[in-house]
Amino acid sequence: MDALTALVAGLVASLRTGLAADVCPGGWPWAVSAFGVAVGLLPAAGAVGVALMRKRIGSRYGAGESVLLALTGLVSAGLLPLVAFTATGRVFRAAALGRDVPGLTAAQVTDLGAQSCAAGSQSAYLGGYTVAAAFDPSDPLRFGLAVVLLVGFPLVAALFVAAQARLALRRGPSWPAKFFWLPALALTLLTTDTPAGSSGHLWVGVATGAFLGIAAVFMVGAPSREVVRRSLAAPAPPRTPARRPEPARRPLLRREPAPSVPAPRVGSPPPPPARRAWSDRMVERFAARSPEPPVVPQPRAVAPALAPQPGPLPPRPQPPGPRRPTLVAPAPPFAAAPAPGAARFRLVRRLGSGGFGRVWLAHDARLGHPVALKAAHAPDTETEERIRREANALAAVRHPHCVRIHDLVPASSDPGLRELEGMVIVMEYVEGASLGELVRARGMLDDVAAARVWSGIAGALDAAHARSVMHRDVKPGNVVVDQAGLAHLIDFGIARRTGDSTMTMAGFVLGTPDFLAPEVACGERATPASDAWQLGATISYALTGHPPRGGHPDAVSGLRAAAVGAPLTRLPQGSAHLALLRAAMDTDPRRRPSLRTVQGALDDWLRRAGMRPDGPVTAGARAAR
Repeated sequence: MDALTALVAGLVASLRTGLAADVCPGGWPWAVSAFGVAVGLLPAAGAVGVALMRKRIGSRYGAGESVLLALTGLVSAGLLPLVAFTATGRVFRAAALGRDVPGLTAAQVTDLGAQSCAAGSQSAYLGGYTVAAAFDPSDPLRFGLAVVLLVGFPLVAALFVAAQARLALRRGPSWPAKFFWLPALALTLLTTDTPAGSSGHLWVGVATGAFLGIAAVFMVGAPSREVVRRSLAAPAPPRTPARRPEPARRPLLRREPAPSVPAPRVGSPPPPPARRAWSDRMVERFAARSPEPPVVPQPRAVAPALAPQPGPLPPRPQPPGPRRPTLVAPAPPFAAAPAPGAARFRLVRRLGSGGFGRVWLAHDARLGHPVALKAAHAPDTETEERIRREANALAAVRHPHCVRIHDLVPASSDPGLRELEGMVIVMEYVEGASLGELVRARGMLDDVAAARVWSGIAGALDAAHARSVMHRDVKPGNVVVDQAGLAHLIDFGIARRTGDSTMTMAGFVLGTPDFLAPEVACGERATPASDAWQLGATISYALTGHPPRGGHPDAVSGLRAAAVGAPLTRLPQGSAHLALLRAAMDTDPRRRPSLRTVQGALDDWLRRAGMRPDGPVTAGARAAR
C-alpha cells in the first residue's frame, strides 16, 4: 500500500505543479479535483470495454460473458476508485499529522502546509477530519458542505456511470448495468473513514470525469443489428442433405450472356474465383433445388368459388372506356359529370377498412359492373390529400397483379354517394378472399402455390417501384386471390411517391408490425428492399400460418421485435423456398436480392417443376399443373 500511496502522491504533486493554481482553497485541493477527473474516467473505460466486447458477442450473454461483464463493472466502477480514494486520503492524513509523506519531497510538503484563504493550511483542509466527522449538525457550514460534496456529487456521479453502462448495453439485456452504478454508489459508504477534504474534491472530479465518459462510450456505438440478430438466433435445426443436381443442369439466374474469358497460359496458376454477393449465392442455391411436394397437403373440400379450373385461365373482363386514366393532383373527375339528379353509383355493402379509408362494394351504372369504392374516414385536408395520392399511385402502376383504378370523384358529386364523404376512388372489384383468409379457412399453401403468389406480387411491386411508388404495407390481408386463382396486390392506402410529403402522424406507425421490415420499424425511409422484406414475410405466413418473427400480443411488442431485428423463428423449415426466404428477409437491406431476381428464380423453379408460373393459386391442396 505504501508504494501505491507514493504513486498517488507523485501524480497529485505533478498536477499541482502543472496547474499552478493558488486560488482559494489552494493549489493542492484543485490538483486533487483534477486527479478525481482521472478517477471518474475509470468506469467509462470499463463501459467502453463492454461496448467493444458487445460488438463481437451481440446481445446473448453466456456464463463466461456474464461473469466478465460483472467483473468489469465491479473493478472499474468500484474497486479501482476505492483504491484511489484510500491512497489519496493516506497522503493528506499523513501530511496533516506532520508525518513523512511517501512520494513527496520536503519542498512539496512545505508547500502543502502553506495557508490558503480562511481554510487554514492546505494539509489540514484536505486531511484534518474524516467523512463521518463532517456530518456534524453543530457546525452548519461544515454540515452543508458535506451534504453537497459528499452526498450530492456522489449521486450525480452514480447517475452518469449508470448512463455509461446503459449506453454500452444498447440493443441487449441491461442487467449488467447494476454492476457499474451500484459500486459507484457504494463508494459513499466505503469511504467514510477517508479525510473529508480530499474525498470532497475527489468527488467533484469524479462527477466531471463520469460526465465526460458518457461521450466516450457513445462514440463507440452499439453492436450492429446483424450481430444482434445472429446472437439471438436459435440454433439451426439439423438439415437433411439435399440431393445435389448435376452441375451441367444448374440454371443460370442471370439472363445476360456470360462474358468471354481468355484461356489461361500453360503453366500459370488458375485465377482465383470471383466473389459473389451472399444474396446471389443463396438465390442460386434455391433455384438449383429439386421441386419438393407440398408442405401441408390437406385434402379438404374446396369451395367452388376458389376451386382451380383446369386448362388456361379465363381472360379477365375489361371495363369499357379508357383503361388507365392518368391522375394529376389536384385531380378533377376523370369522366364527365353525370346528368343532374341521376345517381351513377349504388352502394351494395361495406367490404371493410384499409389504410385510412372505408371500402364499399357498389354498382357503377356508367361502367356497367360492380366496383370497389374507397372513401376517407373523415373529410379533412390530410386524409383527402392521402386519398388523392393513393389514386395517383395506383393509376401510375400497370400490372395484371395490381388492382386497377377507374375513376376519382368527390362524394358530393353523386347522389348515390351521400353516405360517403371526401374524395372517392373507384377501383376494380376483385371478388375473392385475402391470402390470410384462405390460410385460416383452408390451410397453408404448398410450395407451388406460394411460388405463384410470390412471383406475381413481386412483379406488381417491381412495377410500382419503377414508378417510384412504395406500398409499405404488404401483408396477407392486402393480397387477394380472385375466383380464377390469380393473386392481386391491393390497398395502396399508405403508398407514397418519392418526393411526396411525409404523411406519418404523431403517434401512428405506418405498416403492420408483424410484417414490418426492421429498418422501417427503426424509423428509416421505406425502400424497395423494405417492400421485398414484407412480401417475403407474407409468403412465409402463407407457408406456416404464422408471422416469421412469431406472434405478439400487441402492436407495441411487435414493433419492438421488428426494430431490434428479432430472429425469424417461424420460417417453413421443410420448404424449398427456405433459402430464398432467408435471403429476402435479411436484416441488412443491402444484402437482399432484388424483386426482379426473386421473380426470375421462382419462375425458373416452377418451369423446372413442370408447372405454369401463371397457374391458379390454391390452398390446402396440391396446386393444379
